[in-house]
Amino acid sequence: MNTMAFGCILAYMTVFTVVEINAKSILIKNSTVKNIISEKTPSNSTLMSTLMDQLYKETMLRFQIEKKVQALTQKVSKLEKREEGSVYNKPKGEGFYAYVSRDLANPGGGHTLVYDALMTNLRDGYNTHTGIFTVPVDGLYSLSWVTRVSCSKSYTSQLHVNKRIVGSTFAYCGYNTVTGNAVVQLRKGDVVFVRTLSGSGKIRSNEYGRTSFSGVLVK
Repeated sequence: MNTMAFGCILAYMTVFTVVEINAKSILIKNSTVKNIISEKTPSNSTLMSTLMDQLYKETMLRFQIEKKVQALTQKVSKLEKREEGSVYNKPKGEGFYAYVSRDLANPGGGHTLVYDALMTNLRDGYNTHTGIFTVPVDGLYSLSWVTRVSCSKSYTSQLHVNKRIVGSTFAYCGYNTVTGNAVVQLRKGDVVFVRTLSGSGKIRSNEYGRTSFSGVLVK
């Protein structure tokens, strides 16, 4: 082998991790460039050009991979920030509050009260068309309902959970606005509503006193 050619090879192979030289091949980073050294040794300039071209290709490949990794890292970071923002903006806890927007002329007994003016409704559990609160998650709930009647009239109202009565109030002239409260363990999918048991005349609701229904998840 030509001594000068061999010296050039050693000089330019120091940038590679693994260099294996024998009579037939040179191993560069697990890639064998055959016949760089053979019985018909090319000129020094050809050998140098081949090695530099290989080095350039490997450098550019690493550069492209690094750019792709950087781009993916940025995308992941943006997605994580977006997810954090959506979690932060989600309503915490569970609760609802609604009231009757105007006087009810004469609902009588056996009437499900519909509280049509909605103020709070986390997780959309309460329905303003039916007056029913559908429990979105299991837990211990505090439920309250307020009933206001005309002085000469009276009403008994009951709090229902599915087919079970869990609370009751009686409103009449001496106490024409009453509040009932019940703390109840509820399961997801349970339905909760207020229904009159008996009574006649108006159920009042205006700026001087609201007939209302509310609930909050305690734990």
